[in-house]
Amino acid sequence: MANPAPSRSGFAAGVVAALLAAVVMLALGPLAGVPVPLQLISDRLTILIPLDIFGAILGSLESQAKPLALAGVIIAQVLLGGVVAVLAARLARRGASPGVLFLGLTAATWAVLAFVVAPLGAIGIAGRDGSAGLWRTVLGFLVVALVFAGALVLGLEGTGGSGQEIDPARRRILRLAGFGVPAGLAVLVLGRFGLQMAERGQAAPGAASGQLPAPLTPTEDFYIVSKNFFDPSVSVPDWRLTIEGQVERPRSYTYEELRARPAMKRVTTLECISNPVGGNYISTGEWTGFPLRDLLAEAGLLPGVVDIVLHAADDYADSIPLVAALDPDTLLVYDLNGAPLPQAHGYPLRLIVPGIFGMKNVKWITRIEAVDHDFQGYWQERGWSDIATVQTMSRIDVPASNRTLVAGQPTLIAGIAFAGDRGISKVEVSTDDGETWAPATLDEPLSPLTWVLWRYEWTPIRPGRYHLVVRAYDGQGQVQDAKERPPLPDGATGYHTVSVRVGEA
Repeated sequence: MANPAPSRSGFAAGVVAALLAAVVMLALGPLAGVPVPLQLISDRLTILIPLDIFGAILGSLESQAKPLALAGVIIAQVLLGGVVAVLAARLARRGASPGVLFLGLTAATWAVLAFVVAPLGAIGIAGRDGSAGLWRTVLGFLVVALVFAGALVLGLEGTGGSGQEIDPARRRILRLAGFGVPAGLAVLVLGRFGLQMAERGQAAPGAASGQLPAPLTPTEDFYIVSKNFFDPSVSVPDWRLTIEGQVERPRSYTYEELRARPAMKRVTTLECISNPVGGNYISTGEWTGFPLRDLLAEAGLLPGVVDIVLHAADDYADSIPLVAALDPDTLLVYDLNGAPLPQAHGYPLRLIVPGIFGMKNVKWITRIEAVDHDFQGYWQERGWSDIATVQTMSRIDVPASNRTLVAGQPTLIAGIAFAGDRGISKVEVSTDDGETWAPATLDEPLSPLTWVLWRYEWTPIRPGRYHLVVRAYDGQGQVQDAKERPPLPDGATGYHTVSVRVGEA
């Protein structure tokens, strides 16, 4: 009967090697601009998952979806690493030397990354920025392959997976160096990375938290959403904004040239299309920049242009219709709330387009392309809306959910309402689960493009359980959609409801 110990030892060595490779993958992305295989695989999986299942996952997990996706991809990589290690251990027991195993595993791993994983992201081995992208990709994948192969071979030596007899003292050293310490460090780094990713996905307080948001969201509280495991870090000295496609005069601009242009400020509310009813993925900021249409005019649009496509440093791309691009309130911005854009919000340049969900307000823009067709971007390929018009929404922030009130005492009910560039004309509140409605008082918005804060004073008469409901009307008098729908594909609809208990005076 075969001894299972070498197989178990080999599998363990492969697990550790795969964990270390995952750490290196995540490190090389922000440090060297190397395409991250874990990100490429995750991006491809979001296309393959059926739309209804994807929507259910997103609705259930919300901000935890991305960390769990990362964990799932890493687990699959770890299991694959274990299988590869078992096969390598068999070769070692048949006489293959550690050097031969190392070279063979390095070559095989690099080839899989370059010719199988990289094309999943449609980037090709050369990347998207010429020879520099080629060498970053080639060398980055080589580093990952070297780490995986080296850790695996060293782990096999240290855990006995190779089946070779070595000195017990040396084996203990190899086991510690090739298995114990790397495994602990890798789990620690990956766990910390996952927690940081989950924290980045959290939004500011709201949704019946008992706290009414400020009219202008502080930058540190501004919601953050992106597709990435890590966001790009753009080097401004090397950065250029390129205008190309169906234009008469393609050209590029430096960051300094763009900041030297006449500036304008707009206070605009931004909402994520994945924001659920009563959700927190909505914020208001003061943006500084200049109209996109000015650059398009300088480039000279050719006849037949349909969409303006925004390409980002993270290989993200989305488009807006030409009519939206030519709107004077559609800005390319470089400041948020009077300071340069934080890296997480698109530094050095992003788009702000009123009335359209945040996914089309592209961050980290590097290239603007005029095209003569309807361009389907990253999220459209995954089933999300191409039009992405903001749905009329309203939210109760005060009182807190399940708060106990006192009969006969006045209580403030308050929150926000938003309908994109259509504005808000009226907000109504119900204290009897939608049976009757009363008008709320609206604060003056900071601009026609922002949310409106609303308030209603209510004095409950009798003790009991009450369901508070809110609904808003846009600037055209159209009431928000009462039908409950999830965010996927066109943005969530339905009325926000908060339950409170009223006790005896």
